[in-house]
Amino acid sequence: KTMTNTEGKFLRRIMPHYFRHCAKNPNTLIAKFLGMYRVKLYHLKRNIKFIVMKSVYDTDKTLDQIFDVKGSSLGREADPGDAVKKDNDIRRVLPEGAFVLEPGLRQRLREQVERDCQWLGSMKIMDYSMLIGVHNIGSRNTKLTKT
Repeated sequence: KTMTNTEGKFLRRIMPHYFRHCAKNPNTLIAKFLGMYRVKLYHLKRNIKFIVMKSVYDTDKTLDQIFDVKGSSLGREADPGDAVKKDNDIRRVLPEGAFVLEPGLRQRLREQVERDCQWLGSMKIMDYSMLIGVHNIGSRNTKLTKT
């Protein structure tokens, strides 16, 4: 992802805090930054800055649905044909508007989201979203919890 000078300065400022948060929270849902780089384009007399992040969908599972959620309903519908759906699309697409999770996972996920949101707020990062990839596994015999 390319970034502006302002974004680069901000990222460098929060990086020690980010590293501490990730070390304390190995299951953080915040994107993993792998590196920040600058390429000098002498022929254009400018620099391009960019970051490399770990894929949030690093899995061998097939993702049947992808959602980009912000916790809002205002203007949060995907355009027809968009592969990535948004908040209001969840209500239409998923049965009863719920994700089904195994016992215990719901609580751990909720606690991690709360810790991540507290950290983002402490860094004054208020515009963020959660990317959710859904892999449908069919019916199972274990009791699952709706969230």
